[in-house]
Amino acid sequence: MSERTPQFLQRIIEAGYQLGPDAYAYLMGIPAETADTLSQKAVLKADSSSLPLFVLDKGYLLSLVETSRPEPLPQKNRPIAARDKGASLKVLDEEPAQPASGAEGFLQYFQSRYDRLEAILKRRVDVKDAIAIEQALKLPLKQKLKTIGIVSEKRTRGSKLFIELEDRCSTISVMATDEEVMRRGLELQEDQVIAVDAVKYTDDLLIANDWIWPDVPNNTPRRSPDPLYAALLADIHVGSKYFRGDLFDKFIDWMNLELGPQQSRDAAARVKYVVIAGDLVDGVGIYPEQLDELTISDIREQYRAAAELLKRLPDYVDIVVTPGNHDATRHSMPQPPVPKEYAKELHEDSRVKMLSSPCRLNLNGVEILVEHGKGMDDILSSTPGYEFNHPLKAMELLFRCRHLAPRYGQSTPIAPERTDRLVIGSVPDAMLMGHIHINETKRYKGVTLVSAGSWQDQTPFQKRMQIEPTTGVATFFDLQTHQTLDLDFKRF
Repeated sequence: MSERTPQFLQRIIEAGYQLGPDAYAYLMGIPAETADTLSQKAVLKADSSSLPLFVLDKGYLLSLVETSRPEPLPQKNRPIAARDKGASLKVLDEEPAQPASGAEGFLQYFQSRYDRLEAILKRRVDVKDAIAIEQALKLPLKQKLKTIGIVSEKRTRGSKLFIELEDRCSTISVMATDEEVMRRGLELQEDQVIAVDAVKYTDDLLIANDWIWPDVPNNTPRRSPDPLYAALLADIHVGSKYFRGDLFDKFIDWMNLELGPQQSRDAAARVKYVVIAGDLVDGVGIYPEQLDELTISDIREQYRAAAELLKRLPDYVDIVVTPGNHDATRHSMPQPPVPKEYAKELHEDSRVKMLSSPCRLNLNGVEILVEHGKGMDDILSSTPGYEFNHPLKAMELLFRCRHLAPRYGQSTPIAPERTDRLVIGSVPDAMLMGHIHINETKRYKGVTLVSAGSWQDQTPFQKRMQIEPTTGVATFFDLQTHQTLDLDFKRF
């Protein structure tokens, strides 16, 4: 036994792969000549495969043995957790829109933003003693204090940072001179609500000791009682000539347990939910000369084609579709669902929920905040140290702001409403965004942040912006363990 072990094991190790314990036991239990031949075949196959193979397991070896790979069982006879486990999908916090207009409407909107975020800040132990700006203006010089306000202006002058803060009644200036305080202050967004720990310097000027963000507390996430997955996607862009229909077809085949090795199919059998965070279609008239980049130039036909794709997903899967800036609904945030007028087939599919953006979902006991991510544009384009190729940093900053689009009046359109529905009130277990077309995941204070990749190749606009999209990668979120699995369907 010891004489033949190095022959297959050394070949696999020298080729840069590892051998799983089950695969090792399997090779040890078959004739030496067969084990040697099979290991050679495994290395050759792995070298020529586009799959990201690192560990060769028993299932992989068996897939190379012609007589050992049975035909797939009929779906009804397979044990499929996503079909066999009872699971629920609930829509949370569907707060009705209350449009506001005119100067009074804008005032109501910002008062709502201030009030909601001030309440969040005052739940923090270190902000309970904050006073109104009007009181701060009356304090004697050199007095320490904390106050809360909306950042109405941010500017730098030499090595100093100046912030103008305002609340419902008054305004005050804040200056940061300490290098570290100034560095952190550069992340502040105009129109966000912040608390400042400061010292009274002149009648209407404070010196900042620290910035206190609304942020989220360390979170103990809720977990599904069943081992189920949610597929977290965005930016499908059906109708674009850059849409990778071939990769989305692979995703659908994988979901139907028709693609990938057995271990991968076992994971597919656990996917109960498919959540698409905006830009299901490429839209029409979204940007100049878009018609030259479309294969389907009618918006209804785009949604009809998308509905045909989603119809091929397993019948036990629940599907959620929210809008993005390419979809046929208003572009101002918050966005209402795509109306039936444009997406009749999707609305008539009983498995599909057409929801607003943002929306909050309860997937078998786990809460997920879904929003397309347009609010990241202003952060990534104007905040020092931020770049479009790393959207997660902007997602984390949104969480620290407790707001999905803190900057008002720049490239992100926001509808004035009596209640600011973009405030992140209660803390979700996960947050899904797309829009940037780059796949990244991380855990922040117990919350899983997912920036979804896209199903569209690099567009001319992205090329000009030097953005290299993550195409054909789907993130699967384990609702029980909160682990994420990223599958690159270019490698299938």
